[in-house]
Amino acid sequence: MIKTPLIVATLFCSCALTAVADEPLPKSRRVEIFNGLDTNHDGGISLEEWKAGMSSNIAPVRIEKVFREKDRNGDGQLNLEELFYVVQDQRPAAPDKKPSTSK
Repeated sequence: MIKTPLIVATLFCSCALTAVADEPLPKSRRVEIFNGLDTNHDGGISLEEWKAGMSSNIAPVRIEKVFREKDRNGDGQLNLEELFYVVQDQRPAAPDKKPSTSK
């Protein structure tokens, strides 16, 4: 049973590194991460569990926003599929920098 934020943080770092490497995270690893966040073992991750598990991984001002974006069915809990849903970045793209043409 995973209970400490440090272990959950380590699991999420592992998840992020796997995503960067373009290798799918094995289902057993996804289930292990999910179970680490679902501390009351009710089959869903509540906002409170999300805050407790992600406080060292996401800026406090973004924790609730990311939770709401991941909670695609709006039931107030994250299931396994929602947990690994990658939220699209909503920030506008940076404008292209044009080379200076000063002579």
